Amino acid sequence: MELEIMELKSSENYDAKLKEIEFYKNSKIHQCMLPYVGFKYEEYRVLLVAESHYLENEEDRKKVDNFEKWYGDKGNISLSCPKYIYTRGVVDECFSRGNVFFQRIKKEIEKANIDIKHFWERVSFMNFFVVPSTNGSRGIIATKEMEEKSLNNFEEVIKVLKPNYILFLSKKSYCIFEKQNSESLKNTYTFCHPASAWWYRKRKDGGKSSDEFREKIETIFKI
Repeated sequence: MELEIMELKSSENYDAKLKEIEFYKNSKIHQCMLPYVGFKYEEYRVLLVAESHYLENEEDRKKVDNFEKWYGDKGNISLSCPKYIYTRGVVDECFSRGNVFFQRIKKEIEKANIDIKHFWERVSFMNFFVVPSTNGSRGIIATKEMEEKSLNNFEEVIKVLKPNYILFLSKKSYCIFEKQNSESLKNTYTFCHPASAWWYRKRKDGGKSSDEFREKIETIFKI
């Protein structure tokens, strides 16, 4: 019996404005990292924010190791496996049958009795950092410059997507954003990275990120 292959419907309604943002502008390689936006995003306007893409190819890692060169690139850098930083392709490929990150999200969505395809077609998704990790699939090791450039880019994305809810799935990314004291913080919620051990682990206050994420999604989608 063959497994059903599901494909997501996404929206390009925001692309023109997103491509005017400094990081994405006039750079095909950076535009691979444009946020994924579900074709019914406007129903709830939820933005999920993870941490970073990562590169498995060692040659590609060397190409992005110099952050200043990577950030300023407008055509000289090409990756042998650009699919690893293609945000929209990653979501489409992984949302229903992907890695630990997506599988753990899927598990909570199903517990909330929400169809996984229905969910992803009504949210947007991006990675906070504007450079892929050269640390394999482990957490990104970020410099101050990486943090600042990523924060600036994120704030510009918010202006375009105008989310009603921002759900951080990375404490590291959230802490950088929190320091900015943005007006958007009042609609921002943070959870552990789904692939981390803390996703299911009880804190001292008895709470778990997995439960809190599911409860927040239930609340939003009921609204």
